[in-house]
Amino acid sequence: IERSRVHTGLLWSLAAALALWALLKHTTTGFEIRAVGANARGAAFAGMPVGWVQVKVALLSGALAGLAGAIEVAGRAGYVTLDMSPGYGYSGIVIAMLAQLNPIAVVAAAIFVAGILVGADSMSRAIAVPTYIADVIVAASLIAMLVATMLARYRIRWG
Repeated sequence: IERSRVHTGLLWSLAAALALWALLKHTTTGFEIRAVGANARGAAFAGMPVGWVQVKVALLSGALAGLAGAIEVAGRAGYVTLDMSPGYGYSGIVIAMLAQLNPIAVVAAAIFVAGILVGADSMSRAIAVPTYIADVIVAASLIAMLVATMLARYRIRWG
């Protein structure tokens, strides 16, 4: 898109999220991945090859990370620079936790975090607010989501 940093990587990421969701939801490999992720000892007891599933997940995640890096290099600048990845890996961990490891929800969580980061950058230029405010907002939203998940899962009784 002209005069913005949005490129075809957005379409690639949407396609990857949809493909990963379909893999996890509708295939036996996806069932094995979910089972091993939920309880590796239980999956091994059920006869699933836990080690091989872990290798497949590592290969898949490495392929997705490599695809993301290639898209970022090809789409944004066309060449590698020193400031190419200002902590995208750590942002990815936070986004995955906000999405509760759901590939479709990752899209919404990524848009949320990107909006905060871009907004903090704009505020920094406009009114000299430190850009670290974005890290505080993202961390507070992550903590709030984790506490809400804990309270929904475990009912606390008083008295």
